[in-house]
Amino acid sequence: MECSNILEAALKKGNIDRLLFRGSNDKVLITDLQRTLFELGFRKELKWDNYQADGDYGRATATAVAAFAKRNGVNTNGDKVTDDLAKLILERHDFLPEMYVLWQIHTSDLRTKKYISKGTKMSITAIQVFLNTEGYGEELNFAKFGADGFYGNSTRNAVIKYASDHNIQSDGDLLTRPLINLFLNDINQYYGAKWSDLAPQNLPSKKSPLVLFEASNFSGKPCRADVEFVPALEKINGYAKRANVFVYVTSSFRTTTNVQGAIVPPATFSNHLAGHGIDMNLQYGNGKWANSKVLAKYPNVPDPVKFFLTLIIDDPELRWGGNFNTKDPVHIDDHLNKDLTVWRKRYQVMQEAVQLGKV
Repeated sequence: MECSNILEAALKKGNIDRLLFRGSNDKVLITDLQRTLFELGFRKELKWDNYQADGDYGRATATAVAAFAKRNGVNTNGDKVTDDLAKLILERHDFLPEMYVLWQIHTSDLRTKKYISKGTKMSITAIQVFLNTEGYGEELNFAKFGADGFYGNSTRNAVIKYASDHNIQSDGDLLTRPLINLFLNDINQYYGAKWSDLAPQNLPSKKSPLVLFEASNFSGKPCRADVEFVPALEKINGYAKRANVFVYVTSSFRTTTNVQGAIVPPATFSNHLAGHGIDMNLQYGNGKWANSKVLAKYPNVPDPVKFFLTLIIDDPELRWGGNFNTKDPVHIDDHLNKDLTVWRKRYQVMQEAVQLGKV
């Protein structure tokens, strides 16, 4: 559930407190802030049932901002959002997809003995991201491997250390009830009381168009996508295998705003909003990374990276953001928005399914 990037774009410009303060008239930005705080669990503080995301930075929004800040160790009355606070809001929001996966594990039946090593790449990734957030990046060797979804000695050692630090015995693999309860308790301290209310509709179901795509050469954040984007993702994974690279997802499907139970018209026709685009870095060789700065230098990039990007560029059904007028070298999509009628249909279906639970 990544942000619609309105907050992120404003933060990049700096001095966001000039726009996000009590009484501000920047309704678009305030609406995005309110939606984000709602998804972070601060429904009660926002008086969401009365106002929802109305674009008015009044007492309710200030109360929600203050409540989030308090849970995250920041002292403020909520009357404005500083750059540091906005960054923290975005960081916590960015972790929601992993949280939903951990919530799903927490609500499952653990009596059948579930092992981390036998879980999905998505569940392993969620645990790795969580442990890194909690300060166990050194044990994970996170700087080298990131959240790669592979269970090995680093992940095992991090789980053992985390459990030991909290006086719980663990072999680093078996998911016991005390261990997963501890995961959720540590997560809950940063979020509002209602964050998990949205979990069921943010996870795949038989009727939902939302999928969490997993594949041999995909890693990173949960790849949330429209089911109709899966063939393109499978093709991207095939190209990654041929090039011997891993696609490390940093962003996928993004939510927009709903007002009074209706999905609002989008400000942009981003394929992220319809579940038909990903942002990524590439991992190649022995833990080497190609981020946006490296990717932007194409074709003067390492051979595996060049081969992969060339395969994407040469595919008539895919687009690489490095070829956009406004270059976005971490982006790949299927150009769904070339037909806005088709795009609007998938946008509506995806947003209603995830935000309103309509399937």
